[in-house]
Amino acid sequence: MEDKIVKKPGLILLICCVISLILIMQFPSHKFLSLINKEIDSDVLTIYSPLNEGIIIPIIKEFQETTGIQVEYLSAGTMELLKLLDTKEDKYLMDVMWGGSREYLEIYLDLFEPYVTSYDDKIEDTYKHNQNYFSGFNLLPIVLMYNTKLVTPEEVPNSWMDLLDPKWKGKIAFADPNNSGSAYLALSFFLQLNNSGSGYNWRNIERFIDNLDGKVLAKSSETYDSVANGDFAIGITMEEAVVQYLHKGADVNVVYLKEGTPVITDSIALMKDAKNKENAKIFIDFVLSEKVQTYMVDYFYLRSIRTDIAVPEGLIPMEEINIYDVKNLDTYSKKTYVLNIWKELIVMNQ
Repeated sequence: MEDKIVKKPGLILLICCVISLILIMQFPSHKFLSLINKEIDSDVLTIYSPLNEGIIIPIIKEFQETTGIQVEYLSAGTMELLKLLDTKEDKYLMDVMWGGSREYLEIYLDLFEPYVTSYDDKIEDTYKHNQNYFSGFNLLPIVLMYNTKLVTPEEVPNSWMDLLDPKWKGKIAFADPNNSGSAYLALSFFLQLNNSGSGYNWRNIERFIDNLDGKVLAKSSETYDSVANGDFAIGITMEEAVVQYLHKGADVNVVYLKEGTPVITDSIALMKDAKNKENAKIFIDFVLSEKVQTYMVDYFYLRSIRTDIAVPEGLIPMEEINIYDVKNLDTYSKKTYVLNIWKELIVMNQ
């Protein structure tokens, strides 16, 4: 796959990407979609994705070269994309939702329709919807990342509760959970940690916000980038981001915190009433194929949901991690409530 990506420029995709980037900068997402889709042929497959464009572009390019199907995509945050899809105008413009936590997709389930993929027997039931409204395609454990030049082995936090220690005040990189799915999952986990009785442990969050010292980052990528750059000593982020930096020789390392590791199941779904339904199904199968899943493992260090593909080199098996089942969380159905209190606590701490 790598040779094709390097040697064949994929002119159509490059043009689409340039147009996309220009229009994203000039217009709100909603207007951008309307402008683009009025000008493209109805046979062009339209994909929404919150994934990093470093992942999106080579896989879409390979898909176009393999199938001859043209693709248009919009890359933005999971919640921004789902809110766009929940509008009457935009939801008929999209064929596939590629990426986003299954917990978010559950909330907007009426936007999608069931599809049993060609590789259904290779995917564990726990990583797909029980009525086939979506399927996972990779796993993203939420971990602690630390800068090895700023934190000694003896100092490294190994517990979520260690993050409440005042010695880390102003040294923790954490993204805004309004924008970051990984940050919202970490917030959700913290809320139930050491909680007695019903309700949420907001005392944990108050102490954590105090330790952030007013420094909340705009998006997930700023978390791992700022720890790698030495702007922060530690951060809560996704495993694959840390591992990519490790393979680049950066002064970072990863910790799976002892109370539990929540895991994002990045999912892919077929849009209800998709105009290019058959091509959408072909794309979903392509993403879940052994070829593409192996590529994502080898080049992006993402954990595959396929039972016949090994974990990325250097990563410990999931069986050796204390995985926290995010199905135990009810914070996704109460997201507005949770984020409103988060905002209030942030303001109070300023």
